Amino acid sequence: MSLPVEGTDALARVLGARNVLFVGAHPDDPDAAAGGTVARLVSTGARVRYLIVTSGDKGVPNEEIADPSAFIERRETEQRASAAWLGVDEVIFLRQRDGEVFDTIELRGRIVREIRRMRADLVIAHDPLTRMFRQHPDHRAVGFATLAAVFPSCRLASFYPEHMVEGLQPIDVHMLLLVGGDDANLSIDITETLEQKIEALNLHTSQASAFVGGVRDRITSRARRSGEAAGLQYAEAFTFAWLD
Repeated sequence: MSLPVEGTDALARVLGARNVLFVGAHPDDPDAAAGGTVARLVSTGARVRYLIVTSGDKGVPNEEIADPSAFIERRETEQRASAAWLGVDEVIFLRQRDGEVFDTIELRGRIVREIRRMRADLVIAHDPLTRMFRQHPDHRAVGFATLAAVFPSCRLASFYPEHMVEGLQPIDVHMLLLVGGDDANLSIDITETLEQKIEALNLHTSQASAFVGGVRDRITSRARRSGEAAGLQYAEAFTFAWLD
């Protein structure tokens, strides 16, 4: 059951997380959606890891013709550099094909393994239920798989019992943050970490053309809009859920 947690209580719970896993579909997804919040979490002493399901191999700029393996390496290198800039502890790539991700038992199991391995107390993922028609299908698939991994899979030893052989124990994850949804209920102030987020995204040089108007203007205007709704200068908006 998902229980509502109000305002400052929800914020305190999120910023008090010690082991955080962001499950993203593509390189740059975590940084674009939550880079400012990630920087804040790191500053409080949290260990943050990224689990990236694809290596973004379809995200080749239209004007470029790239060797697929070289482009994958480039995108992974960019994501590692960007994550390191934000203080992220580790980046794990599952290397599924970009644009061809489905919510499968195998994908759920790989997400469960990482939740159990790092003993995550906060999981951040794409909101699969958004009504945005331009939502990338990989985001929806990864979002659904992550929700299933968090509940009930990662808490029951009967799911993926092979993990026990690896020494990975079941775990209850009580906190979820979903990005890209329609009904945000938690705004996190990133006024002091906005520059870190912008610089992190600038390290994704292969994706510069995806930010119409430039990274700085696009990210700043988005953060300003999210902030205005919450009476903040700059913010990132999430759907927060407390699971019990």
